[in-house]
Amino acid sequence: MTKRKILILILLISGTLLILYPNVSILLSSFEQASVVEDYKKSATYYDKELVKKERKRAKEYNKSIAGAEVHDPFVPGSGIVIPTDYDGILNVSNGIMGTLEIPKIGLELPIYHGISEDVLQKGVGHLKETAFPIGGKGNHVILSTHRGLPKAKLFTDLDKLDIGDLFYITIYDEILAYRVDQIKVIEPKDTKYLIPIEDKDLVTLLTCTPYGINSHRLVVRGSRTKYIPTEKEAIKNTTSPMEVYLIIASMVGFICLLKLYWKYEKKRGEIAKCENG
Repeated sequence: MTKRKILILILLISGTLLILYPNVSILLSSFEQASVVEDYKKSATYYDKELVKKERKRAKEYNKSIAGAEVHDPFVPGSGIVIPTDYDGILNVSNGIMGTLEIPKIGLELPIYHGISEDVLQKGVGHLKETAFPIGGKGNHVILSTHRGLPKAKLFTDLDKLDIGDLFYITIYDEILAYRVDQIKVIEPKDTKYLIPIEDKDLVTLLTCTPYGINSHRLVVRGSRTKYIPTEKEAIKNTTSPMEVYLIIASMVGFICLLKLYWKYEKKRGEIAKCENG
């Protein structure tokens, strides 16, 4: 094989890898998150019912203790209030995970971690400490947050695809809580009035930065507690598909097609040269 052919082959492979890299990274991250979620669900099934009851009671007491606390923006370092020292131990089933968040419409299921450290926001959803634990109950307003637009993980990248009326689900131990989106806003970081509890409502807000690369504002998607219907969740899941898989397949097919065209071109070029020299 000539140097020219090797160079062209290297360029084709390099170009394909550059196209594949973001999608492969996101897909691998999704597999890792799915594994963590599955481990959580398995661990939760082994818990003694009395222990689960005790943990729920601790979470309920915590929620009462932080009632009325001022909510801060999770992406502003150093803001917030002093949190009770037992926070990290409450609902801690496995490695700091308290539960899972599932958004069927965008094919997303992520572990929910204690706190909003950068490490947490790179691999899952963080729970704002000064908001209620996600165990349900009127007067609670849970805030869950993570990044969007990361090159190696999807996280809340597609959160803006949700519409009023869409459903998302939170699993704590073996209980699944359903929430229906009832408010979507783009706000400034200091505008936390949309994050405060409402006395007669059980709310969960999903919060992330927007727009991509600028992050000057916050996208807040609020859900209100609704009845959990298993068949409804499965119906939504069946309409979603992992886009990254299709993109990877399309890229590989494209690469093979380009390779075939290149070999045909080289073959024809060689035949022409042979005729000219013959």
